[in-house]
Amino acid sequence: MGIDYTSGMRKDAVQQDPFKSVSIIGLGLLGTSLGLALKQRQLVEKVIGVGRAGSPSPQIALNRGAIDELMTSPAAAAQSDLVVLATNIGVFPDIFRAIGRELAEHTIITDVGSTKRQVCRWARELLPGSARFVGSHPMAGSEKRGPEFARADLYSNAVCFICAGKAGRMVVAAERVEWMWQQVGMRTLRINPQAHDQWVAAISHTPHAAAAALVNLIQADAANLLRAAAGGFMDTTRVASGDVEMWTDIFVTNRLAAGKSIRSLVRLLQGFERAVRHGDHSTVRQFLQQAKTIRDQLPQRQGTG
Repeated sequence: MGIDYTSGMRKDAVQQDPFKSVSIIGLGLLGTSLGLALKQRQLVEKVIGVGRAGSPSPQIALNRGAIDELMTSPAAAAQSDLVVLATNIGVFPDIFRAIGRELAEHTIITDVGSTKRQVCRWARELLPGSARFVGSHPMAGSEKRGPEFARADLYSNAVCFICAGKAGRMVVAAERVEWMWQQVGMRTLRINPQAHDQWVAAISHTPHAAAAALVNLIQADAANLLRAAAGGFMDTTRVASGDVEMWTDIFVTNRLAAGKSIRSLVRLLQGFERAVRHGDHSTVRQFLQQAKTIRDQLPQRQGTG
């Protein structure tokens, strides 16, 4: 799978200089938090924010000090040292087209998208052949999406997947992007796009589908049942409050891996349902014990991707 796990800064990592300019396209929770983190750690001289005209988010990010300058056209970002796409994945193709026409030779492009196979394919097809795109997926976030919820430590002690080629200028670009994520507190994991999508389908996308299904399960009597819901239901379904447009893009762009993982979950539940229906104490207990044993191995602090 081409996996290279690193915790914090690697001992052999090349020391990097701060960026002169970083452009962040999309100023929601992730983009604004990245701006705050870069500025707090003095990793950049200037942060340029790119947001939609008329949206309140860019002005909130500017007021919070996450960005130094505000633009409305993605093409304006194409001269920066680093461009970070932090919008919903569905608009990535339009952004690639816009910045591709103005792209400077030295510019590196990365993203925070939750799927990588389709995103990397778009980058190859829509950006100039000389472009240096490094796919990133920081496993950090929240069901709350706006810049008002952004914080400089959002990325601390979470994992960031890195997908990049291994030839020529791409090696330097990947090291630069990886250094940036490590400097804002992340542990980085080099992985190929196909493996990435399989992994996140299991640990992020299918859990989100399950949470949504659990909430939809009670829709017939939601008003009464939600009043009675305790911590277990609240904890299990928290992510179902996530941004609907963002998650629609995620499932559509990772449809093969997510679909396969969801089918596996359905088969597991069908087997468990049979054991419950037949009063099979041993099978029910084994199912629950296996899950507890694996779950208890998780670290206390994990990002939410």
